[in-house]
Amino acid sequence: TIASGTMAVTSPSNGPQAISMSEDEHREGKYSFQTLSKALGALHQDGLVVLKGVIPVEMIDKLNAKMCQDADERISDPSQGYNHGVKSNMLQRPPITDPEYLNQEVFFNQFLLQIANAYLGHRPVFNWLTANTALANTGGQRQPVHKDGSFNHPLFPFYFIANIPLCDFSVENGSTEFWLGSHAHTTYKDQMLAQTPEDIAPYPTAYIGSRIPPVLEEKKVERMKIRPPIQPVVNRGDIMIRDIRLWHAGMPNNSDAHRIMLGLGYQSSVHPNYTLTTHLPFSQREFFMQYGGENVELRAQWYSDEDLAKTTADTVFHARPVYDKMEKELA
Repeated sequence: TIASGTMAVTSPSNGPQAISMSEDEHREGKYSFQTLSKALGALHQDGLVVLKGVIPVEMIDKLNAKMCQDADERISDPSQGYNHGVKSNMLQRPPITDPEYLNQEVFFNQFLLQIANAYLGHRPVFNWLTANTALANTGGQRQPVHKDGSFNHPLFPFYFIANIPLCDFSVENGSTEFWLGSHAHTTYKDQMLAQTPEDIAPYPTAYIGSRIPPVLEEKKVERMKIRPPIQPVVNRGDIMIRDIRLWHAGMPNNSDAHRIMLGLGYQSSVHPNYTLTTHLPFSQREFFMQYGGENVELRAQWYSDEDLAKTTADTVFHARPVYDKMEKELA
C-alpha cells in the first residue's frame, strides 16, 4: 500500500524504473518533487522511464479497438510502407479526426508534460504524433538496433518520445527492445554509413555516404558487455518516455493481436529544428489548440480531413537541426 503523499519506484532486474503516483499526486494532477526527481534520474541514467497508471484504461481500450481495426485495413493495401523495410512493423496515424477518441489524458497528459518541462526545458515543442504497430503473428521479424535519427545529434537531452501502449506489452507480443543507458555515451559515429542503394532504401532522407539509423555491429558488441538489452513489461494506462538517443529495436509479435503504441514527440526549445511538425485535422483544431499553451508549444500543419487522409508527411521523422544542414552545405 502506498501512503498518501508518497510514491513508489520499482526497477525490475536491469529493467527501466517505473514511477507510480500517490493518491495526492493523482488528485493534484502533478508529481511531487521527490517523484519528479526519481523520474528525471531514471531518464538521465537509463534513457527510459515508465509512468505507471497515468491514463484511464477505458480510454486506452477504446482507442486500441479502433486502431486494430484500422491496422487490418492498412496491411491489406499493397502500397503500405514499413519501418526499416521490415514487414512486421509500421507507422499508423491515430484516429485524430474523430472527437470520440480525443482525450486530454492521452494527447496532453499532465504528468507527461511535467516531465517534459523538467527534462527538456520550459515549454517543449510538441511536433511529432504517430503510432507504432507491431503486426500480429510476425514472429522472427525484428528491426535493426537503431537510433531515431542519423545526424550529429547533441549530447544533452534535446528530444524524447512518449510511447503510450494500447495493450499490455510483453516479450510475447513484441515489447520494444531497449539498450538502457546507451543514450548517455553515444554519438552519431556509432551508426552505420550508407554504402549501397539497399542501405538507404528504408530511409527517405539518407544518401550514399550519410549516416543511417542502425547501430554498428562492433558498438553493439561493446555495449552488450556493459548492459545487455531488455524488453520491458508495461501495461495499458502507462506511458514510456524514451530519450531519442537511446538504442532500441522493434521486436517480433508472436501473438494473434496487433501491438500498438502511440508516439508523441517533444523537442527542447533550444534545439534548432523548425521543420518537424505534427499533422493535424483543422476540424479538431479547438481540441489541440486549447491545450497547447503554457506547458507546451504545439507545432502543427493543419489539413482538411480529406487531405489528412491522403498525406504521408507524418511518416517521416526528421529532427535534424539547421546547423547540421549548414555544415553539409559548407563541406
